Amino acid sequence: MVGLQVSRKVQLSIAGRGPETDAPSVDDLLDQIRDYFDVLASVEESVAEDGQSAIEWRVIGASKASPLSITAQAFPRQFGVNVDRRADLVVSAAICGLAKLQTTAERPAHFSEVALRKAENIFARVLNGLDSTTILAGDDLPAIDLTPAVAREAAAHTRAILTPTNKPHKELGSVEGSFKSVSRDGWGRAFVLMTHRLTGDELKCFLEGDAERQIETHQIREVLKGRRIQVFGTIHYRSVGRISHVNGGVVRFLRGRSELPDVDDIHDPEFTGGMRSEDYLDKVRNGEGT
Repeated sequence: MVGLQVSRKVQLSIAGRGPETDAPSVDDLLDQIRDYFDVLASVEESVAEDGQSAIEWRVIGASKASPLSITAQAFPRQFGVNVDRRADLVVSAAICGLAKLQTTAERPAHFSEVALRKAENIFARVLNGLDSTTILAGDDLPAIDLTPAVAREAAAHTRAILTPTNKPHKELGSVEGSFKSVSRDGWGRAFVLMTHRLTGDELKCFLEGDAERQIETHQIREVLKGRRIQVFGTIHYRSVGRISHVNGGVVRFLRGRSELPDVDDIHDPEFTGGMRSEDYLDKVRNGEGT
């Protein structure tokens, strides 16, 4: 059926460590698989415009040859929805993120605190119980081949991101997340509470100038729907990559998926003025205007 089965697959091969067998323990095998797919779920929340999960990963193959391996494929949670592109984005971000953590202590794109902790578990397990974990996700993406030596470096890099050296600083920029509530602190300062899209942390964004007036025009349903907002201003960091709070001067409410234009909205049957599309393109290429 169209839209039910997608092309993106991932394969995990997991080997244990022991004097008589390389079979992993049941706990290590299941925990390693679970943590990897939790990474995919967390990355999907980050890349999705609405922050919602549309992919369901299903096991379509298993091998008991040494090492043990399973193959999973992305299916849509909702009947008839094509998730090919999203699955490609999610798997690519996860694979590239795990590869980056092997070489540097810089947060990969779309890796929240949850994804980083799950990745750290994956690396740590190779150092304590497992001998290796290999992740394959297609010829267009690099293989993740975790041995104890590789996992040791990756685990150290991940810990450095999760527990950075305290260096408070501030910078101009913007943060994006889900709108949770509006309130005032003990000094009467208005603030928006949001769930940060990247880290999953709750952030206080204090409202200054026009920002407070912008919030006043929105109704409570924006909070109940968890609508996404973007706050522009001064971002105060308690340490590298960890936000303390934001002093925001501008708030922008982002449109939900249902409010975005569809094909019918942008389709203009009179765009070419009645000309055939190939004749219209030839005219443009020849510099005759539109």
